[in-house]
Parts: sequence; structure tokens; C-alpha cells
Amino acid sequence: MLHLNFIKQTRTKIQKIHLLFALTVFVGLLFCQSFAYSQQYVTVDSENGDRFTGIWRDGTETHFEIEYQGQILRLPLKGHTLNFTSDMANVPDRTAAKYYRNGLALLELGLPELAQRRFETAIEEFPRYPAAHYQLGLLHKANGDNVNALERFRSVAILDAANFDLVPYFRELGDAALAAEAYPEAVDNYQLILKYYPEHESVPGLSYITGFLLVEQLENYEAGLLLLESARQQYPNMSSHEKAFFLIGKLQAKTDQLEAALYTLQGFVMRYPVSEWVYEARLIRAEVNLKLGRAAEAGHEASQVHDLSVDETIREHAKQILDQTRWTVYTKADDLPDNRIQAIAAFGTRLWVGTPNGVMLFETKFNNWPPISGEPQSINNATEDVPDVRAIAVNSEEVWVGTRSQGAIHYNKSTGEIQVYSPVDGFPAWFKDIKMDDADIWCATDNGVFRKIRDTMDPPFVYNRRESFIPADDIETLLLMPTTVWGASAKGDLVVTFDRETEEWDSHRFTEIPEGTTIVGFDTAEDQMLFTWYNAAEKSNGYFRADLDGLNGKSTTLDIGIEDENDLKSIYIRGILDDSPVVPNENEPVPVETPDPPTTEFSPETELVAEEIPPPPPPTPLVLWIATNGSFYTHHTRSGEWEDTTTPQIVSGDLIIHALTVVDNRAWIATNNGLAAINLQ
Repeated sequence: MLHLNFIKQTRTKIQKIHLLFALTVFVGLLFCQSFAYSQQYVTVDSENGDRFTGIWRDGTETHFEIEYQGQILRLPLKGHTLNFTSDMANVPDRTAAKYYRNGLALLELGLPELAQRRFETAIEEFPRYPAAHYQLGLLHKANGDNVNALERFRSVAILDAANFDLVPYFRELGDAALAAEAYPEAVDNYQLILKYYPEHESVPGLSYITGFLLVEQLENYEAGLLLLESARQQYPNMSSHEKAFFLIGKLQAKTDQLEAALYTLQGFVMRYPVSEWVYEARLIRAEVNLKLGRAAEAGHEASQVHDLSVDETIREHAKQILDQTRWTVYTKADDLPDNRIQAIAAFGTRLWVGTPNGVMLFETKFNNWPPISGEPQSINNATEDVPDVRAIAVNSEEVWVGTRSQGAIHYNKSTGEIQVYSPVDGFPAWFKDIKMDDADIWCATDNGVFRKIRDTMDPPFVYNRRESFIPADDIETLLLMPTTVWGASAKGDLVVTFDRETEEWDSHRFTEIPEGTTIVGFDTAEDQMLFTWYNAAEKSNGYFRADLDGLNGKSTTLDIGIEDENDLKSIYIRGILDDSPVVPNENEPVPVETPDPPTTEFSPETELVAEEIPPPPPPTPLVLWIATNGSFYTHHTRSGEWEDTTTPQIVSGDLIIHALTVVDNRAWIATNNGLAAINLQ
């Protein structure tokens, strides 16, 4: 009670001259409840210049008591100035205290600018002077300088929070920053309250508010998660508990705390079964189950949400998750030597997989797809270091493996013999693509095109600009045709061709696609050439379909506005004959017979025109599969129908694809985080 009366008496005196800074001459603004937290020391400055420090004991409206050197001293308030602190290290020296008292006197005279200089001088003399920092904070705040006010109040809180009630100021500054959408400043102020005044009545609400700001505005998930978890446990009866409960589970899923996320979100669904976030919580559980390889559980959760919700956005999200259950992703846990899959090739039901740590061979017709070790082990041991595999080609007799820095490796299945075409022997170092047919083996490299003619003892050829007329050296991919070899340069500035009869190189320009287009990969299907492309300038990618001679081509743009370079370049295509039966449209009218058109008089000119401009035959209908980093497309060229399935999101990190093949009625996609497979039925 004495303390309150003492402060009131001091404030009344100051209000006569400077109401704004009516704090107290003796104690500044003393946090009245501080005695509950720590022992209070008081420094007594007498008018005669004496000074001593003791422990505060008691007081009345006219006197005070302190313990000094083991004795209790009772002294009158008149003629003494008191400064309280909870830490003896914060007791200023005489010079600093003098400047501080001068500053208070100047405030009483209505001279805040001169007072500010005295307080600043006091801090220069004694940096650990909380009362001086506090007075400067008030002055900065009165001048609208919230940044410096916050820094001064922060210093006070660090030095002696117990003796200064800073909560109103931190809250006022924080609320103003929040209203101005200055979220870092708002969080800074609120966190000071949470740290230095943990027993204050505003802490429960501020804990939730600050946690939400950290998560939703600042994306500081680690700090936000810790704060929300603490708030949920300590203050479970507040209205913000529901949202915090949901966000905790969502953050746990986002930060790969998968089992914890499942547990948290299940608890949320049980406690808040009609929450606005309940369907989203269940879909997050489905996504977590996908990451854990529990496709059945994920499908069950997503299917229920899809049936129960009337929100189309929620239903579409559920459908995307159901699509994801069609995917299986194999990683090192499934005996792969590395999660970075850089090349794949199929022969029959066997799948060859190339990684930075060599090759592996798997049998795909079994659910557990057991690895086959013999042939891959021989290839991996063929070079001094395990090969960094970038290309694979395989048939019934042999396997060719292209590496990034060790050339090419040839394995003869019948004899088990290994032949290495090493850069030490003058061959290119980086083999990017390998294609073979009954006549030759062709390889795209960083230093020309490698060619090995079958059934001869001749050494391989390397076509480059130094030794042949090939238009480019760095070749990215190849396509073999009966009479022509097609190649795309790595820079994408041209397509090279090789006439297999005349053995001459040339360049080719597809007029149907814009300049600046880079070809990613070639393929053929039935009577058609296929390749995928991207255009960096136009931020687009797509595919090209033409006759086997490159004529009658049509380019289709797939995605536009692609900013990420990896998303732009990652596009691969495969195609097969569409042998599905043609089903007529039920609403299609029955064809009506029409009479033959009238005959015209024969003339050589009309017959010649008819013979010279025959209509091109329609292309064979195909089923195309196109894989990008974001989607897996199925396109039926006969009906024009498209199906868009999101690429597997169950791999960790950003997905980047490197290759696509089809084997055993499944599409296999090489990614930087595993080998993904989807059933094509």
C-alpha cells in the first residue's frame, strides 16, 4: 500500500509541469507486483550527497525502511530520492545518477529535448541503467518513433523487467504494427511480453496470436510450432485452441513429423468433428499415409471426404489424393543404390535402373520386384569408380551403359565380357543417350556422336566437327530410323540428321515449332515420330508428332508460363497403338445414303491434279503418355480425350523427372527422389 501511495504522491508532483512524463522522480514507473518475483534493492540518494543501497523492507506515506549492513533504517521520504532494482548490477554510479536526476528535473520544467540528452549521457556513463532507458523509450514513443521506443523498452525488459510494467507499451506497439501488416514488428513486441511477463493476463491470448503470425505470415514453422504446442497444452479452453490444434498437425506433416501428424490430426478430428478444418485435416492425414506408403489408408480417408464434402475445392483435392494412390515410389529402402534415378530402360518385364551409384536390374512382374545382381554387379565393377549412369540401352544380347565422366560400358550377356570405351582411350567422357538397332549402336555425347557398327571388327566412329561434317558436337538425344539418324543438340539450336545410305550429315528445321526450341527426347510409335520440347524464351513446353520422315508434323503446347527451369526441361513422351474398339456416339445420327456426285467429262488436267495432290492418310491412332514434374498426361489421339493425373507427390522434396518408359503395363518415371510407377489400366 505504501508503494502505491508513494508513487501516487510522486506522480501528482510531476503532473503539475509535465503530465506526459508523470512517472516518478524516485522510482520511474515501478511495477507494483514485482515483489512477488524477486528481492528489491533500493538506492537512496540524499540531498546532502550521501548515497547507500539496501534491501527494501517497508514504508508509509512519510517514511520508508531499508535493510542496510544488517540493520533496519527508518528514514523520511522528504530529502531522499529512491531508485529500485532487482539486480545490484543495475545500480548506477553517482555520475550517471546525477545526469538521470537532471533529466527528470528538465522534464518537470517542460524541456523534453534537453532531458533526452541527459538520459542519453546517463546511459553513456552507465549502459545498464534501466530507468534511463525507460525514460528515453517514453520520449521516443511520444515523438512517434516506435522503432527506437521498442529498442529502449527492450533494453529495460532485458535489464530489469520486474520493476517496469512494459506490457501496455509492448502491446500498443505490437497492435499498431499488426494493423499496419508489419508482422515481424508485431511478433517482436508480442514475444517480449511472452518472455519477460509470462504471468501477465494477456499471455494466453498472445501465445495463440503470436503462434498464428509466425506460421501464417512469417512462415517460421519451427518457432510457430513450438509456441502453438505450448499454448495448446497450457490454455486448452480458449477459442483459438481449435485452430491451433489443426495447425500443429498440419505443420507436423509439413516438417515430415509424419507419425506425430497422424496422431495430432486424429485427435483434432475426434475433438472437433464439425470444425471448418475437419476435411482438410483428414486430407492431410491421407497425404501423410501416402508418404508412409500406406496407399489403402490414404485412399479410404480421401474417398470418405470426397463423398461427404459438398465443397468442390475439397472434393477436387480428395480426387487428387485418390489419383496419388495409383502411384508406387521405390527408393533405397527397396534396394535401389540411390534415390536419384537418372536413366531407365526395359526389356521384357525386366527394368534397368541407372543412378549416380551404378546400375540395378529388377524383375517387375512380382509385387516385391526382387533385384537381379549378377549383370549389374559386373557393369558396376567395370570402372575404377562406381559409374555415374546417365543412359542405358538393352536388348536380348547386350547392355550398353553411358556414364557422365567414364565413357561407355558394353556388357555381352552371352559371354559376360565387358568392354569400356573410356575417355583415356580417346572416347567422349559423357554419354547422354544410347540407341541401337540391328545395324548399329549410336550414342549422343558431349563431344559428338559415337557409332559402333555391328558384325565388324572396325573400331567405333566418333563424329565431331573436327573430323566430320556434323553441324554440332554436344548432342543431347538421338532417334534411329531405317534410313536416317536424328539428333538434337544440347543447346537446342538445331536438329542434326545422318543419311544412313550416303553417310552424310545435315541439319533440319521443323517449321511447325518456333525458333529457340530445345528438344528433350525422341521416340517413335507405329508410323509416327514423337519428341518433347521446351522453349525458354516463351516459358512453354510441349510435344511434336509427325510422320517418320519428319513431314506432316504438328506441335502441341502443353504448359505455358513455366518459371522454374527444371519444370520447363522435364518433359518426356511415350506412345503405343490405340487398339481400343471404336464406340460410336449414341447421339450420332444414322448416316444417310447420298447419290454419287455427277461425273465430269474426263480431261488430262483433272486427272493430273487428282494424282498430284492426294490427301495424306490419317495417322495411326495412338495412346500418348507424357510426364512432367507436375502432371502425368494420357492422350488418345483418335478421340482427343485427355486425362491429367498429378505426378507423385509422395516423394520427398521437389520432384524432377529424368526419364520415362513403359513396361509390364505400367509407366515408370525416373525422378530425383525415387522411381515412380503407375498402373496404366
